[in-house]
Amino acid sequence: MFSTVPPSCSAAAEQPVSSGEQPILSRLVEIRNRLAALKKDRGNYYRPNDIVSLYNDLRKQVKHLQGVRASEHHDDDVFKNRADAVLDECFQLFSLFYLALGKNKEIPATYVQLVTIKQNFELMNDTGVYTD
Repeated sequence: MFSTVPPSCSAAAEQPVSSGEQPILSRLVEIRNRLAALKKDRGNYYRPNDIVSLYNDLRKQVKHLQGVRASEHHDDDVFKNRADAVLDECFQLFSLFYLALGKNKEIPATYVQLVTIKQNFELMNDTGVYTD
């Protein structure tokens, strides 16, 4: 699996998870664990309905998280906490599942590719290979 923390972000910069975000984080961890269990189950094929259902559940949690962040005035891109890291892991797993199901042209399938490109640009920028 790809690194969930870009090179330019350190774990020390993470903010604590608020009480409003705690139930959302718990649900995100449940979704991630279900995806990890599906990934490890080599004996059965993935059922698209299961993956899409979990993805729709994730989308609901993202909307809840956006609402909590807006009410706590954390709507800037700099704010990061454990919920963001777990959310990133979920999106990466969904991206790989969508690719495995042959849904290559759907939005979730593109996530892992875009994150990889972003991380490569950040690495090039950090090493001085790429400049603006």
